[in-house]
Amino acid sequence: MVTGECDAPDLPAGADLLALVRRFEPVLRYTAGELFFPMPVEQYLAGAALWSSRRDSRGTATLLVDHGSLDPDKLAEQARANPDAPLFLRYAPASLQRRELREWRRRPDRPTFTGVSRLAAVGLLGRVIDSLMRLSLTLRGRVPGGLTAAVQRQYAAVADPYDAYHAHVSTDGGYVVIQYWFLYAMNDWRTSFAGVNDHESDWEQLTLFLVPSGPEPEPHSGDGYTVAWVALSSHDEVGADLRRRPDDPDLTWSGGTHIVGNAGAGSHSGAYLPGDYLVRVQPPALAKPFAVVNAIRWALLPWTRNQPQAGLGIPYVDYRRGDGVQIGPGTGRPWTPILIDSATPWVRDYRGLWGLDTDDPFGGERAPAGPRYERSGAIRASWADPVGWAGLDRVPPSAVAPRARRDRVAELDEIVADLDGQIATGQEELRRAASGLEVLPSTVTDSRRGGDGAAVQVTEREQALAALRTRRRAAVNERDQLREVGALVPEPPPHAHLRHRAVPDVTTPAGTLLRFWTGASLSILLILLGLGLLFDVGGGLWVFVAAVLLVMGVEALLRGRLLLFLLSLAIIGGSVYLIWLLATNLRIALGVLALTAAVAIGVANLRTLLERR
Repeated sequence: MVTGECDAPDLPAGADLLALVRRFEPVLRYTAGELFFPMPVEQYLAGAALWSSRRDSRGTATLLVDHGSLDPDKLAEQARANPDAPLFLRYAPASLQRRELREWRRRPDRPTFTGVSRLAAVGLLGRVIDSLMRLSLTLRGRVPGGLTAAVQRQYAAVADPYDAYHAHVSTDGGYVVIQYWFLYAMNDWRTSFAGVNDHESDWEQLTLFLVPSGPEPEPHSGDGYTVAWVALSSHDEVGADLRRRPDDPDLTWSGGTHIVGNAGAGSHSGAYLPGDYLVRVQPPALAKPFAVVNAIRWALLPWTRNQPQAGLGIPYVDYRRGDGVQIGPGTGRPWTPILIDSATPWVRDYRGLWGLDTDDPFGGERAPAGPRYERSGAIRASWADPVGWAGLDRVPPSAVAPRARRDRVAELDEIVADLDGQIATGQEELRRAASGLEVLPSTVTDSRRGGDGAAVQVTEREQALAALRTRRRAAVNERDQLREVGALVPEPPPHAHLRHRAVPDVTTPAGTLLRFWTGASLSILLILLGLGLLFDVGGGLWVFVAAVLLVMGVEALLRGRLLLFLLSLAIIGGSVYLIWLLATNLRIALGVLALTAAVAIGVANLRTLLERR
């Protein structure tokens, strides 16, 4: 029987981990239209097959355990028997064929879902990049069409299904850490919700960092602990941005101890606030060109400096609405807890993928590894180092904070005393070295004039002494502040540690005409370009520019920004003409530069004159 104790050596002897994880187990809310919910590993493996990526003589992967013959113990056994083989699971034996897929889509119990126009949130360039990324799916590894339907059929046919989480309890850095791991049969974000990717199976987590609420926590009931931090797995946050304090206004609690999370539709990533989350992803290779474009745009069009970069990036929407199925305490759909730790055989021994391995070089369409491992086989930071993963290395638990401050004050006292000694010694040495400089000629003390460099050495000693005094002032300032506040340190605002606070997109939904246009604009642009080239309407460059301007003009009209578009076009056109004029006529270029310099100098002198009055 798994007790889950091997990763929590600092807990009191006899601690009831099951009671602890149940006391704080979360409530998950899903978006209406969600097809997959957390299932136990045992039921997932009962319908899965185990494969090795090593090819046989026919160039196909090798089947190790067929569907219906796999369980957690056999998975661990096969992993130990094939330590060097790249292993992966397959939940669905094959994708549905076209006829079966049509029947699946037309089934009467299929949940309905209404999304928003993700393409309307970005400009023409963003839609071009998005189209290129979607076309790349035909060249790189991807989940085959019909797999989502096949997985859903098999998932729906599971006998006696139940909702489960796999709880991992550990102690790290003074915190008791509970990780709730959720296994889904499929990530169908791309297929069902127009997201970025699909992959067979999905592991997500929600992590709680607990601290004792009293001097002696009760080990048998889970009482005596309180939540210090919450961290949800997310696509966009890392480090400190992952975690929130329990008093954060973005958080919702059920029954006082059960955090409420909103799972993304298909993606299953977590959010604290329900809603539609719009994210623009910029390919790393285009980061520098985008920065140059933005710098030019801000210089020519200053009013766009604080506006979102509507024209750049790949748009997608993570629907975390929380308006569908709810699982957890008080919902009528309870959890079944399963304890795991680093000694659980399938957790410890199986480093392979939990679904189809598509060999996608970008990784988005490959199945994930399990709770303990990355796809590479390395141990996850969130499993082995949850405190560092959530950016808590610098944040002591509440019970430890006063002692840490007292220790810091004592350390600063020693630093100040040591610096006082160094300053006294340095001051004495400096005075001895400088005692004769005033009476000696520069030919003796100045190394540039043949001397021994005594003047330079004195200057260096002065600089070193000044640096010591600067360090002393900083140490004294910190020590005095800590002594003044004592144990009553004011709590910073809940969002003070966040660099980026993820919130739902609250922009007005795009109208029907704009949604149609953003979906068709790229095709219209290519049609205009093709017709212009076929009928030889001017040079190819001018045809391209005219087609782009026409499409952008129509879009500006539909967005209600036609005047701003025309003004921007006039400024850019004027700037281009001026640059061309300066480049082709040296006399005019010098004249313009002289006039510009005259105006700049005049404005600067006038400002100085007015400031003196």
